[in-house]
Amino acid sequence: MSLAEKIAIRIGNNAKLFLKVDEDQEQVIVYGAINLFQVIFAFLWVIIAGVFFGVLYEALVFTATVGILRKYSGGAHASSSSRCIIIGTILAVLAGIIINNVLYIANNYLVLLISVAFMIFSFMIVAKNAPVDSIKKPINNIEMRKQFRKKSITVLSIYSIIIMILFILNKKYLELHYIKLMEIISLGVLWQTITLTKNGIRFLNKVDFVLKYITDRKG
Repeated sequence: MSLAEKIAIRIGNNAKLFLKVDEDQEQVIVYGAINLFQVIFAFLWVIIAGVFFGVLYEALVFTATVGILRKYSGGAHASSSSRCIIIGTILAVLAGIIINNVLYIANNYLVLLISVAFMIFSFMIVAKNAPVDSIKKPINNIEMRKQFRKKSITVLSIYSIIIMILFILNKKYLELHYIKLMEIISLGVLWQTITLTKNGIRFLNKVDFVLKYITDRKG
């Protein structure tokens, strides 16, 4: 059991005693607390790793971009919240390093072209596959699935508008951070979209297996 789950269960037990809620309400509180603490721990690890590698700003934007889209589109899941946080932190830091050491030399129009290509790819995959649920939390309601798909497409549309605005701002003010934001958002969208594909799910399952093997051996 993860630290987040232990804290959430304690909160649920206290709520049951002090607020006199029933079992169902206690489970709702525990579930909400687990999700909240997992988000907090994920951002804390990204902050720590981002500061250490000098990519805090990039890592945080990448994580937020992925997280917002993932809320509605779903995607491949690690077998535990701790491994999910590890994978997410590594990806966020790698995205920052790639942007700062590789993509910063790219031509502005090339960045726009790549961003547009990523967004078109994402719209196609999301329209076809989203939402991708998990075995533990299947989405069986057809209307709910349609709503999640629509919201995923809405998020992608907002990201597309933001990218275009950033490009226009860069052309006007010639500030590098506008281009960096375009690159971070595009990479975040691309990764989250990949987790909706069969190949992406297979890749994440293999990474999860390796991490589980490593942690089990240490344990």
